Amino acid sequence: MIIGSLRGALLGGLVALGAGCASTGLPAAPLDGQSDGARLVARADRLARDGQVVLARDLYEQVMREHRGDPARARALYGLGRLQVDPLANLRDYRAAHALFDRILLEYPESPLIPEARAWRAALAELLAREDEASRLKADLQRLRRLDQELERRR
Repeated sequence: MIIGSLRGALLGGLVALGAGCASTGLPAAPLDGQSDGARLVARADRLARDGQVVLARDLYEQVMREHRGDPARARALYGLGRLQVDPLANLRDYRAAHALFDRILLEYPESPLIPEARAWRAALAELLAREDEASRLKADLQRLRRLDQELERRR
């Protein structure tokens, strides 16, 4: 009976922990012995989760500027990239996000964030290619409309 309730409590705690980590999309960072950069990234993650995206962005950028040798910098790059693809964050910039995920792959090849960064980069590359194609098609359509109007005037 006690083992069953203990097992249930542990399972409930793991589910809650997993849900918290999933909300930021980042692997859980250790709480004890964290570097200053890691603490700032954890704070930025909480701010992002709570919808304070400008403050989160500023902290991620601070880590990127001030903590060059810290592995937490990869997490800051990832967090900033996630903010730039989040439609609710109001900071949408797919090209900048693509570049940030690319930097993770280039600068932190041993990071546990590599699979997620690779997936984001691939998805964003496809999206950017479609946006470029749509822009070209829109320009072509406008050119055809002008030509059509010109032909109508000549008749």
